[in-house]
Parts: sequence; structure tokens; C-alpha cells
Amino acid sequence: MFILLLLNISFALPDFYHQFDSINLNQYSNCAKIETLIEDPKVDVITINENAKFKAFLLFGEHARELISPETGLHLLDSICNNKYDVSKYQIKMVLNLNPLSRMRVENGEYCLRLNENNVDLNRNYDAHFKQYTDMEQQTNSGPEPFSEPETRAVRDLLKSYKPNMFLSIHSGSAGLFTPHAYSMEEPQNYEELMKVLNVIREDHCPMCETGLSSKNVGYLAFGSAMDYAYDEIGIKNSYLFEIYHKDVNMINDLRVESIKKQKRSFLELKDDSSNQECFDYFNPKEKEQYDWYTQNWSDAIIKTLGLVEQQSNEDIILAHN
Repeated sequence: MFILLLLNISFALPDFYHQFDSINLNQYSNCAKIETLIEDPKVDVITINENAKFKAFLLFGEHARELISPETGLHLLDSICNNKYDVSKYQIKMVLNLNPLSRMRVENGEYCLRLNENNVDLNRNYDAHFKQYTDMEQQTNSGPEPFSEPETRAVRDLLKSYKPNMFLSIHSGSAGLFTPHAYSMEEPQNYEELMKVLNVIREDHCPMCETGLSSKNVGYLAFGSAMDYAYDEIGIKNSYLFEIYHKDVNMINDLRVESIKKQKRSFLELKDDSSNQECFDYFNPKEKEQYDWYTQNWSDAIIKTLGLVEQQSNEDIILAHN
């Protein structure tokens, strides 16, 4: 047992990953207006181009062990600040790291930690087809009631006040581009329109990604998710979830569609006694070349998604006035 514990804690966070508690978001003040929601814990919200008409809400880091999600958000922000993308048409709100207290613990070696500081799965805590269940072994504890957590309340308040045209949540642990719904096998009314966007992203950025209805593709129902809340309760008809990394799907060199079948070993099989090394590898690239490729690829994909949805929204407006 002692040897096993040594093996579990011996893996150090690669130095190209960020320590989020040491990031001073004020460094981006020249290219973005910074808002800070003083909740407990604090949730940092970055707003870009606050006068642009098309509004997008980007959510990173719901699950602490999915380090590559906030890393991609940070890369996207750096790229915007360095004028690598033309985002003049888009007003963007970014929550870079929704689960900061648990993220700090992951950075310090608890690589299997998914839940927040109250042992709640944030992506089961929204008031959208909420179902209370306590499964600590699988780390899908919903919490005692919807919005019991300060993090999900912060997202709720932002979505209600911001009223974006598009919602996108970034995760890892699979390779997929998903639409609502997560709680049922029911397709959303505008499923075909959502799929037009995802099919382009799949072709250009993730040919091996499973694409379509979230519940159908991941193989289980997820109640109380952020995406379903955005779609069903806030009314954001362009709501998506991207799963951007899985250790058994090599997006860089292996573009065979059949490689996706390896990922069917669900994250739910990662028990509390899984090694820290196994958890890190499952959700995050560990080589610098992979890290650079994934953060760049998915930053490009997010910007392309903004453009596709904005264009589609304008076409819908034109049709409505004809």
C-alpha cells in the first residue's frame, strides 16, 4: 500500500500547465474588460467587445480534473489579446475556471478530483431536469438541490442577465461535439440547425469526434447539466458542449473514425482508487506537443463556431423579415 501511494503522488504537473491561482487577469485589461463576481469562491468573468451585438458565453473548467479545458480558454484569450483572431463581431463572456478551489487541489496532485469544494458535481447542479442522486464513487453527486453551489449560481445569474445568443461548455474525457439534450434522448427542436454547425467543426477540427445528441453519444443520461439549463430554461437555442480530449483518441496523427470506439471506457470507470497518473492521462495531454496542438486546435474551433452561429443567426433574422 505504501508503495502504491508513492506511485500515485509521484507524477508532477507538467510545467507548461498553468497555476491558475497565480494568474493575474488584470494583465488582460488592455484587450478585455474584466468583471469579477465576488461569490464564495470567486468566479472571474472576462468580457470582450461588450458593445458587439452577437453574444457568446464560453464556460471552461466545470470539472476540476479536466485541466485542458481552462488551458484552452486561456490560450484562446491570449490569442484574442495578441490579435490572432478577428472577434470584432462578437461580444464574448468567458468563465475561464469555474471550479477554482478544486482546480488548486488538482494542480497540487489530486488528479482524479472532479467535484467542487462541497463534493458536488457542478454539471449536475443546474435547475434543468434536476434529479437528486448521491454517487460519490462515480463523482456525480448532484447536490441537495438545484443551485446549491456558488459556482452554478454565478453561471445562472450571468446567463439571465447577459442573455447570450450562444452557449458553449468545454470538457474533456471524450471526443465529441454535442447538442442538447443530456437528460433525455429527445432531440431539440432546432437539431438540424445545430448539426449544421457541428458538422463543419467536425470536418475541420475533429474528424473522429462523435457528433450529435449528448445523451445518445455518451451513453448515459445527465440530469441538471449546464447545457440543458442554457437551452431549456434560458432559451439559448445555440447551446453546445465540446469534449476536446481523450487519451485513446489521437487527433493529431490518427484520424480514423474507428479510433473513437476506444473511448467507450467511460470516465465513470475511474474510481476513487484510480492512480493520479491514470486520471491525468485520461483527461489531459501530457506532452508539450500534444498540449500545444489541442489548445490551438480547439481555440480555432471555438472561433469558427462563433462565426458559424453568428452567420446562421443573421440568416434567420433576414428570413424572418422577408
